[in-house]
Amino acid sequence: MRVGIIGAGGIGRVHAEAVRAGTGVSLSGVYDVDRDRACALAGALGTRAFGSPHELYEASTGVIIAAPNRTHAGYAREALENGRSLLCEKPMAVSLAEAADMRTRAAASAAVCAMGFNYRYLGVVQEARRRITDGTLGRVLHVDIAFTRPSALTRKHVTWRDGEAERCSSGALGDLGVHLIDLLHFLFDSPIDLTRCRVGLQTKVPRKGGVEVKVDDHAFVSGLLEDGPSFTLTASKATRPEHTGFTLALTGSRGDLVHHSQDGPVLHARTGVDWEPVKVLGPGRLADPAGEVPGWADSFVDQLHAWAGAVTGSRPPASVADFDTGYRAQRVLEELLRGGGRV
Repeated sequence: MRVGIIGAGGIGRVHAEAVRAGTGVSLSGVYDVDRDRACALAGALGTRAFGSPHELYEASTGVIIAAPNRTHAGYAREALENGRSLLCEKPMAVSLAEAADMRTRAAASAAVCAMGFNYRYLGVVQEARRRITDGTLGRVLHVDIAFTRPSALTRKHVTWRDGEAERCSSGALGDLGVHLIDLLHFLFDSPIDLTRCRVGLQTKVPRKGGVEVKVDDHAFVSGLLEDGPSFTLTASKATRPEHTGFTLALTGSRGDLVHHSQDGPVLHARTGVDWEPVKVLGPGRLADPAGEVPGWADSFVDQLHAWAGAVTGSRPPASVADFDTGYRAQRVLEELLRGGGRV
């Protein structure tokens, strides 16, 4: 399978390195509206910088969309018109209407369209899902899930992520929280009860370089899954570096599970009195960037293999998060943002 990548920024590089580390796939090249950036990444990876998206479609079996959120719908439409399978970075689009159009076009195509919810492939998430499914924890009563970063504190200038036009996809809830929304769906196979959610949105860094920030940089949600536990969800870009990471804590009727990424590739499980450390990460194929969640880089490789397997027929399509999944997360995201109060 030949994979072309649209977007030569940081996340595009991560996808490109995952393709190079994967098996049964090859990197056909990269495209970016910034030609110099595309050439720089292509040169670093020993691949081709395409002059247009259409050249990339011609040379590729599948396309990874890793460009800014506002471009997802347009590139997805073009790729599908060219008969190419897609892996689209999250969030799916900048509006529910765009996401609905993408989902409709995908359903009418033979292409395999996947969403970039790579956190599903973290070892700790896979292990947690196994323990939920096999009943080890009993009935799960409550979930505490969080994804916190320091980027609002460390980035000093306004970018496209801070503007009103992409509020539904680039604030803390849209950019980080959408992963957590998907994980709640993935872990419990249950929708979020939007009538029972309470949402708080904050902008802790209101200005950068003298320009007003239009999106939230800290968000918290409390609510219920329709057929599952209660939950609290925190997404923040305004957390001090020493406190950042990914947290997952499950409280069950017969046991508990706790993980914080700063503890490394382990989770702590309890079914009696004593806590047991459980290693959830094997030998790494790719090195994680400093400060990232353990296993983060390899999660892109596993996600790639699931998508490529669905495209080639070696794995069932159910192994990937599809565009229906992306639409569901987008709907929840927009409802939470609409109902969220500034605090």
